[in-house]
Amino acid sequence: MKLIVHATDGSTEAAAALEMAIELARDAGAKLAVVAVHTIPPGGKGLAPAVTEVEHQHGAEHVAEAATATARAAGLEAQSYVSAGDPAKEIARLANELKADLIVVGSRGFGAVHGALVGSVSRALMTRSSVPVTVVTTRGARQPVGA
Repeated sequence: MKLIVHATDGSTEAAAALEMAIELARDAGAKLAVVAVHTIPPGGKGLAPAVTEVEHQHGAEHVAEAATATARAAGLEAQSYVSAGDPAKEIARLANELKADLIVVGSRGFGAVHGALVGSVSRALMTRSSVPVTVVTTRGARQPVGA
């Protein structure tokens, strides 16, 4: 493995995925590419308040640079990338362009119904990417009914 792409939106879940990406890159001797995608809030620019940092004007740059600095502090060779548009499409495009071996993303664990309604980047990425995707979640394992 030579290159791992870590996609971040600055969330707690993305931070957990960054820890995993750093660990995997360190173990494999791989480089890390950190990508943040500037997204426009539903309803269009200026019509709805920004919910995540990547929705702010320079938020994606800040988020990517912060994660890259964390990776470098861990001793990795890391580069940040910023894009704009649909996160899953942009992450998949960059991973292909860079010839990445793996994409590591976080998941808020919304589940199928909520994810379908509000959009799940990790779910969309798994269906769109030709590069393998590792999804890191901070939620505990689901318990069977009656357990």
